[in-house]
Amino acid sequence: MIFSIIVPVCNGQDFLKEAVDSALSQKVHTGDSFEIILVENGSTDDTPRICDEYAASHDNVSVIHEGRIGLYQARQEGIKVSKGDYILALDADDKLKEDLLETLGDVIRGYAGPNDLTKAPDLIFYNAADMDKPGSKLRDFPFEEGRLYSGDDKKVFKELVIKGDKLNAMWIKCIRKDIAFIDSRIEGLNYGEDLYQTAEYVDRAAGIAYIDKVLYLYRKSGVSLTASYNKAFLDNQKIVWRKVDELTAKWQEDDSPLNERKALTCAIAAVRIVYSALSVMDKKAKLKELFEDAFYKKYSRFDLPEWAPIEDINMHEKSIGGGAGAMLKLLAEAVKHDIKAAVKKRI
Repeated sequence: MIFSIIVPVCNGQDFLKEAVDSALSQKVHTGDSFEIILVENGSTDDTPRICDEYAASHDNVSVIHEGRIGLYQARQEGIKVSKGDYILALDADDKLKEDLLETLGDVIRGYAGPNDLTKAPDLIFYNAADMDKPGSKLRDFPFEEGRLYSGDDKKVFKELVIKGDKLNAMWIKCIRKDIAFIDSRIEGLNYGEDLYQTAEYVDRAAGIAYIDKVLYLYRKSGVSLTASYNKAFLDNQKIVWRKVDELTAKWQEDDSPLNERKALTCAIAAVRIVYSALSVMDKKAKLKELFEDAFYKKYSRFDLPEWAPIEDINMHEKSIGGGAGAMLKLLAEAVKHDIKAAVKKRI
């Protein structure tokens, strides 16, 4: 059995070596092997050189240089050239637990037997932990170990896709190669790409399994929202929500929670503008553009999910309905934020 570990990376020089070394240190059962595919995505730092050096010095590491095609397409390009029976994702600033591939090998053979992978799960979820708290599970999942979810039993996974983001991260899943490649080229998809792929994989998988164990270490980003505004955020999210809407209709599941999640998308878009490094006048122009967006007009009026972050809830309350009143509230929040940032910078 071969595992393919896909590592999309753009400007990842600070932590890339740690990530790749955690993959190279994996132990596998006799007869198993793994490859690491670095998909270099238009970096402007030292990342391309680091990738090339790893590929030159390790037979099971390869690199493809794709330019700025976006995170979704980078993953898919890696999957396209992979040789593995199963695909795994590794973000360039995270780490794999040392027993990930051994554990997956045991679980897959537990379902399939020693030589027949046809009975093995198409999709396997596992847990992760914050790198600073490696003993604490990042997610609390309602799944049972040792059970193969198929047919109507997949409903619990479909409901989680619709209701929240617990399943989204690409790095908590192992995907059979047969279902992993999505033949829809979408360049520039960086926001929500994990939900886009997760929804598709849950739909395609004939059987889904779960391992109640931390097998991945996630590095919490220290990057703030300052200077993070990008118009592509909302444009990307529209693509993702169209895919989820399509699959929810196919599954004949209750889609009402999606309205709340789309409202959260709208709130996040406003947060990214208000707390960005743009000038107040530019923020006003971007907020006006946001208020006039058809998606924003339709969904920003819905309540947010109960689990929404407090920052997004506060912004949602100020921006409901758009218009002059909301604009004044958000610009006041922007000015307050800019003053605090200026004072902090002087200190």
